[in-house]
Amino acid sequence: MSRLPRLLPAYTHRLNSGLRVILHPVPIADSATVDVWVQTGGRNEPPQWLGISHFLEHMVFKGSERLAPGELDRAIEGRGGITNAATGQDYTHYYMTVAAADLPETLPYLAEAVLRAGIPPEEVERERQVVLEEIRRAADDLGYITYQLLMETAYGEEHPYGRPVLGTPASLMGLTPELLRAYHRGWYRPEYMTVVVTGGIDPEQTLALVEKEFGGPASGPAWTRPPIPPQPHPQGILRRESTHARLEQARLKLAWPTVSLDAWEQVCGLELLAAVLGDGRTSRLVHLLREQRGWVRAIGCSSLVLKEGGLFCISAHLEVEDLPRVEATLLHEIEKLQQDGIGQAELERARRMLTHELLFSAESPSQLASLYGYYETLVGVERLQEYLELLQAFTPAQIRELAQQYLSPEAYVVALLKPAASNAAAASELQLACR
Repeated sequence: MSRLPRLLPAYTHRLNSGLRVILHPVPIADSATVDVWVQTGGRNEPPQWLGISHFLEHMVFKGSERLAPGELDRAIEGRGGITNAATGQDYTHYYMTVAAADLPETLPYLAEAVLRAGIPPEEVERERQVVLEEIRRAADDLGYITYQLLMETAYGEEHPYGRPVLGTPASLMGLTPELLRAYHRGWYRPEYMTVVVTGGIDPEQTLALVEKEFGGPASGPAWTRPPIPPQPHPQGILRRESTHARLEQARLKLAWPTVSLDAWEQVCGLELLAAVLGDGRTSRLVHLLREQRGWVRAIGCSSLVLKEGGLFCISAHLEVEDLPRVEATLLHEIEKLQQDGIGQAELERARRMLTHELLFSAESPSQLASLYGYYETLVGVERLQEYLELLQAFTPAQIRELAQQYLSPEAYVVALLKPAASNAAAASELQLACR
């Protein structure tokens, strides 16, 4: 335990306004990354405002009363930096990477855009078309389609996680500049935000700069999250299928409801269980179904971590005719693990993989900033070190108990995206011709 690396940031602060600040100097770095995290995303949206968090993310780059549209990008990219943003179910974040020497000149632009977004009506109409095109492209993205099919099946339309973060064309058309401004005022507030700065920085000077640019009080009342229904748990096997004309192989997802981020110890144990089953060529499912039997083109396991309840998921790409035996084999392997458990060597391999994945994801200032912001926004940055320590503490018996508790062979969700009939027939004919 004592030999574990220390990943916690060197400096954490909470300003009088409620803003959380995390600073991690990297003396050898010539760059600096600023990552601004806001505790709002799809989870906080009423159904009639679906997609408002993502639309607002776009509008932040359209400037403020003091910042013309595109001026933020010009200020940062003109100095050789980069900037971007992302929206999820539980967060929205905005980040930039610049030369460390340019931080004092560029941070005011980012703060102005994020805190005082102007949301001019003419820009709303222009950007609405951009987001509509993004929704159209997503509807042709096979990975996105399969993921959304799983979320809709597992959570249902009543739960926000069952709805698309991008929104729909219909919901997007109902979002007005006034609604966007009200949503911005209610959520983009110091107590709901974290600013992370990493790289070639001086902590004292950087804290003073962040406090100057981000430390002011909020205007107007805060918003509270709408009530969220409990995560659904299937009583049997819940299946949902769809087809796509461009698909050549089926995409299968099996999922089991698990825990929210509040159950942190179980979250860490489920990560280990996923690594044992389907992370790497020597994991159980990859070795058996892809390397030995060749029944799947790809297969993997993951534990989806969300604020209001997660999913343990097995994903595979395979031929349609192999679906029954692959699903049966997956269930058989889960039951086998539940009965016989895992060996110490399997657990040690999973531990090493997850530990190294975390360490490798924290090698650059931009990766560090994203990691700190994500943890602080969802569960608290102190959990980062605790994650490493818990990975070392789990026993084979505890992993087996988690499999018994959560992976019921009689109650789970199946989301299946299959090739359209004509596509499947053409693929079969091609295979026969090749033989």
